[in-house]
Amino acid sequence: MNQPPPGAPNRNTLWARALVDGLARRGVTHACIGSGSRSAPLVAALAADDRFTLHPHVDERSAAFFALGVGAASGCPAVVVTTSGTAAANLFPAVVEASQSEIPLLALTADRPASLRGTDANQTIDQEDLFGRYPRTCIDLALPEPTAAGLGRLGAAVEAAWRAALGPPAGPVHVNVQLAKPLEPVHVPGDVPAGLAPRLPDLEAPARAPDAPDPDAGPKLADLLRGSRRPLIVCGPNHQPEIGRAALTLAARVGAPLVADPLSGSRFAPGARRWAMGSADLALRSGDVAAALRPDLVVRVGRAPTSAAVCRYLERHRDVPQVVLDAAHRWQDHLATDAIPLTGDPAATLEGAAGTSAGEVEDAWVERWRAVDRAARSAVEPALAEVWFEGAIAAALAEGLPEETPWFIGNSMPIRDVDAFAHSADRPLRPLGLRGASGIDGNVSAALGAAAASGRPAAALIGDLTLLHDVGALLADRPAAISLHLVVIQNRGGGIFHMLPIREHDPPFTPYVVMPQSVDPGAVAAAAGIPHRLVASVAELREALQPPDAGSEGRGLRLTEARVEREHNWKQRTAVIESAKEAARQEI
Repeated sequence: MNQPPPGAPNRNTLWARALVDGLARRGVTHACIGSGSRSAPLVAALAADDRFTLHPHVDERSAAFFALGVGAASGCPAVVVTTSGTAAANLFPAVVEASQSEIPLLALTADRPASLRGTDANQTIDQEDLFGRYPRTCIDLALPEPTAAGLGRLGAAVEAAWRAALGPPAGPVHVNVQLAKPLEPVHVPGDVPAGLAPRLPDLEAPARAPDAPDPDAGPKLADLLRGSRRPLIVCGPNHQPEIGRAALTLAARVGAPLVADPLSGSRFAPGARRWAMGSADLALRSGDVAAALRPDLVVRVGRAPTSAAVCRYLERHRDVPQVVLDAAHRWQDHLATDAIPLTGDPAATLEGAAGTSAGEVEDAWVERWRAVDRAARSAVEPALAEVWFEGAIAAALAEGLPEETPWFIGNSMPIRDVDAFAHSADRPLRPLGLRGASGIDGNVSAALGAAAASGRPAAALIGDLTLLHDVGALLADRPAAISLHLVVIQNRGGGIFHMLPIREHDPPFTPYVVMPQSVDPGAVAAAAGIPHRLVASVAELREALQPPDAGSEGRGLRLTEARVEREHNWKQRTAVIESAKEAARQEI
């Protein structure tokens, strides 16, 4: 394995090699690199160290979202490196999403010396605290100090950055690296003392977040559950599959229905078909159903659910005690319910509660949930099999992807359609998404990063505007080892906006809100040099989802365009949802 050489020709090289070595020794393996001069010492150090897989990017925004995808899929932060100036500012959207979604990310921004800030020096902006309150911590490194004490201080900074990125809560960390010329690895006589190696002092690197969970959190939750006759578990989006599995374990142990978000880790996993209510989004749209299924205790874990109907349900029963489980001491209840904050490692707490004796749950409680869930599901199944609309596309992917497939689900309508129409299943999948700030920017790059980190064929479901917003991610060169099947719903504009009252006012609705586009995804694929396929039926989509033959061109990137008519889709979706609501209501 390629380790840093024993010496360094100048202080910048020493500093960069030591910093990079410190990251590698803590388990960082992926580095996303933007082009530039000021960052040259960092890039050269990464390129010389084969513990890293390097991903070069033309666009720093794309690089940051790619790194975000790596962190979401692996749980380990990737490092993204930029030069100074606006290159660093381009990381901002991904830093925001990493903070909101609690995804670990290490942003290394090269900078000119602090003495040049506020002057007319070229490509110099104030990069200290560039990302405001969003990073877990910001470290503005002074110019390299080629001494043992200097390397000790650098080591402390790397350790602080690593711990902050892992959390809890996990998130982005900004390390600003000041560098003066020379930036290339040329020998500078007397710059580095003889025998000073580019290696940080040995520090024990934690495999996980360093803060130990509250050992009493599991028994505390168990005590609350023992007194409940109608418990309900709600598992929201998160990036730790073990949380979803633990929620299923607890549901089975206490006999509680589980409302599982598509990104919870509970929707597509062993045991999900029996305990996860995959049609809760549809059933709870009925006010009668939401009123009738009144719990006496709610256990909430993960971020707020994607489903607006589930959130309304929680608000409706705001007077019911709702345990909000979180790894950090935070108030996580924007719904303003009768929340009981419980701090502890979420997976360990759920598992701990499942390992104790259960209470006396009403025999009919979970069966009532199952009845409305089955009714809603049965009402939509004919349409999902026979009608070409976006809900059928989401359901087809959930049913047709191979087991354990990393599946990136884009924001806007794709995640909502998966929530509504992809029923719970015991067949395991690995859904991923960015539900923190929930923007459509960077979704293609994040999907590519998730595929790179997983090391196996991945899939993504996104809309056409999402593709266009991040199209540059496809146009840059990508290694053949990244295997991603990109399914793009082509409805010529922002279909989600049909949910808003502004749809009744046209103009400005169509030209300035929906923003119809005429860009051909097939032409985009051709420009990117990747295979393209057009599908217009469920049968064609299922055929397209079949894994390509070994060695075929589809083993790398491929794009399937699922073309739908926007107005027809919205009418069909509305009709299907209404039928599901009525079917669920009939079961109450």
